[in-house]
Amino acid sequence: MWGIFLESVVIFKNYMGFHQYKFLAGLYLLALVYLWIAEKDKHRRAIFVYAPTLLLLAFFCPLFRRVFVRLMEDSETYYRLLWLLQMSLVSAYGFIKLMGKHRRIGLAVLCAAIVAGGDYVYDSINISKAQNIYHLPQEVIDIVDLIESEEGRIMVLMPGELMQYVRQYSTDIELPYGREMLIDRWDYYDAMCEAMEKAEVIDTPYFVELARAYPCAYVILKEDRQVKEPLTDYGYEIYGQVGVYVIYKDVTL
Repeated sequence: MWGIFLESVVIFKNYMGFHQYKFLAGLYLLALVYLWIAEKDKHRRAIFVYAPTLLLLAFFCPLFRRVFVRLMEDSETYYRLLWLLQMSLVSAYGFIKLMGKHRRIGLAVLCAAIVAGGDYVYDSINISKAQNIYHLPQEVIDIVDLIESEEGRIMVLMPGELMQYVRQYSTDIELPYGREMLIDRWDYYDAMCEAMEKAEVIDTPYFVELARAYPCAYVILKEDRQVKEPLTDYGYEIYGQVGVYVIYKDVTL
């Protein structure tokens, strides 16, 4: 039980960003403690005091976590319970109430404190300027526009770095396997994924056999992807190229 509790503490600290944003987490906890003392309205206490407190108690309770994991059959999503804390609402209400008659000055001070305790998100390596109005890699849009059929859905085999975006742009492109196959810790297996993503050199005859079993109307490979034999020797033609991605069409289908 103690080990489960410590795991919950680690999840809480990571969610709150204690390694970088502990000041903001401290503001929230301070507001919650203040509301326990100062808030007298029973309806507001239910929203801003009782609900987040009960949620925190349940989150750190080892027995509750065991039940959650057993029912959901997934321990990785446990942190999502913390989404219900409504940190922004509790913090804003608590500190506005604390400021009392000096709300304008208090609001300015609180905003300054939040800015000082936060971070400039656009410095993150995960933030980049959008290439288009869809906020998707331009290669994905160009590839789909090139191969999308007017007659309905088509099956397309493509590298993993494109898969997670293509369905956001078009639902007419079907994939032989999804993103879940690329998450190592989930330990899923799919022969097509193994042949496409894991093999250092693509075994062309076996690869083609798997692709046609779906069947995949198009196969997209990086131009430097190593293959034992060219796909063009097995009934494919080069349909086009977008950036570093070569698009092969199966002319036997």
